[in-house]
Amino acid sequence: MDEIDWLYPFGCLPPSNENEWLNLKSFVDIYNSIHSTHYILESFPENDNRTTPEPEILLRDGDARMVIERKAFSWTSDYIRHHQLWHEFNNRFTEQVISSFSDDVYVLEINSIDIPTNKRKVIRLVNEIAISVLEHEAWIKNSEGICTDEAPFWSFFRIPEIDREDAPIESGICYRLKNSVQFYSKQEIRDLSPQIKSQVAKLIERAAPKFDKYRDCIKILILELHTNVLNFPIKSLSQIIQTIDVPECIDQIWIGGQVELNDGESVLDYELAVNNSIFGDLW
Repeated sequence: MDEIDWLYPFGCLPPSNENEWLNLKSFVDIYNSIHSTHYILESFPENDNRTTPEPEILLRDGDARMVIERKAFSWTSDYIRHHQLWHEFNNRFTEQVISSFSDDVYVLEINSIDIPTNKRKVIRLVNEIAISVLEHEAWIKNSEGICTDEAPFWSFFRIPEIDREDAPIESGICYRLKNSVQFYSKQEIRDLSPQIKSQVAKLIERAAPKFDKYRDCIKILILELHTNVLNFPIKSLSQIIQTIDVPECIDQIWIGGQVELNDGESVLDYELAVNNSIFGDLW
């Protein structure tokens, strides 16, 4: 496969592992296409055996076997946790006010820095905003909406007709987390490389025991980068991983990311970062 320059990180939460095959089927399809193999799902070792570390899926192609473990890498380390609280905020606010604001399209905007760092405070803030929005329902529906002039900074308003075509929904409530996106310069990425390397190395070390029982298999670790740094290059992460002393029990490390299509949709794709396989030339 050619080097992927247009692979970019995930900006939302990693998918749950309730059905890991749904999360990893796209990778297996791509792997089979590249290598002309026919790996199919055989079992879910992690679900079948909770007493010892196990990989998430086991696949078979005739006598050949492959195991895969998927890990989410969060940069910064609290990004996923903060984003989970953002979804908690959205869901709870919708539950409280949707019955009064389902007649049109409305937007709640709030600064990223004003989202609390724990669930209890998120619930408290949601309740405060919901009470204020409901108290001003008539004003919101007949004006430009309401907003605060001190922290926490938020606003709630009806989307103007001129902007309605860009709304992601036809009715209900949209959410905008302001000032949440970051951009790193090349120098900033270089300066942060030691910290990133340390965190990724720990993630790889934690994953290694999953493969101990599968020495006769191809053992693949997939890392998914989740960040709000939109220009964090997958290539830089790949280069950092290549400087890590990867345990012998891991044959390959792939980085999962997204490719944006012309119609604005995105699909999953993967870049090979490390290949220490003893099963012949797999690349």
